[in-house]
Amino acid sequence: MRMNKLIILACLLLLPAVAIAQDNPRIYTIQKGDTLWGISKRFITDPWYWPNLWANNPFIRNPHLIYPGQKLAIYDGRIELLPEYPQDEPVVEEPTAEPLPEPVEEITFTTAGDLNSFISNDRLENVGRLVDTVDNRIMMTQGDTVFLQMSDEQAAIGNKYQIFKLADPVIHPQTGANLGFQIIYRGALQLTAAHEQVYSGTISKAVNEIERGDILLPVTEHSSTIVLKRAETPLEGCIIAANPEKMALGQRDIFYIDLGTTDGLEVGNMMTIVRPRQATELALQDRNIVLPDTLLGRALVVKTDAESSAAVILKSAEPIYRGDLVYTEME
Repeated sequence: MRMNKLIILACLLLLPAVAIAQDNPRIYTIQKGDTLWGISKRFITDPWYWPNLWANNPFIRNPHLIYPGQKLAIYDGRIELLPEYPQDEPVVEEPTAEPLPEPVEEITFTTAGDLNSFISNDRLENVGRLVDTVDNRIMMTQGDTVFLQMSDEQAAIGNKYQIFKLADPVIHPQTGANLGFQIIYRGALQLTAAHEQVYSGTISKAVNEIERGDILLPVTEHSSTIVLKRAETPLEGCIIAANPEKMALGQRDIFYIDLGTTDGLEVGNMMTIVRPRQATELALQDRNIVLPDTLLGRALVVKTDAESSAAVILKSAEPIYRGDLVYTEME
């Protein structure tokens, strides 16, 4: 796949696919208070474009660093930050009485979405479970008292927990390994008392039937504001899971990949999404043709665990599916 990356990179700015005029760009000088988000929204009416604006200008090593005085070339549907010292033309310095100021604003991305639709086998070993209720009913709902098994480290009287149902197992598309399970949100409960072998709690919210065997996850606050950072390590992986109710994925959908903190992946890293391209039936098979991968889109890592991570799709050129490939860009 690495042999195809240069070709893929040349295509990245075609997301979404538009005819791009290459001649006579408008030149804009960044002013105090400008952000990549605001610039993208102002000039191409697409604030979601700005992560691509940063990611596709590799000389911008730190996404926080845009300064008043830097210049943009604005094309039809595309923006390029011009290098501070272009090699192919002389630089005309505008007179200034003092050095450029510090960055005016931290460059961030705001996201929202379901970050609990997959659980790894490692995490599953340490979750609490709903084991019984006060009578023989199969289904439980809001207001019911239930009994729970969980570790003392997880349990805290008065705390709230989310209730999930285990759904289909997640099988790695390439290796066939069992990675974990899809999980479906069922509701919430509050822990009320501790007993010799179990805890008790009251279901505070039910959006569907709650049953014995459902798992409990603590309510955690995930930051909705992500600071972009260029990946430190070149990584390759694939999409292993997404919301179980979605077959195909598109812009703003969240998916899970088989890379995590043990691989060096970090929240804020950008990922390119591709699919191996198959030769047509009319291809010259005797030449052992290797075709460039199909570029599908770009995504931003928004949550990381040890062996897996969640990412949100920023741009998609066509539907994206489980099994499609991802990689970080280092060039």
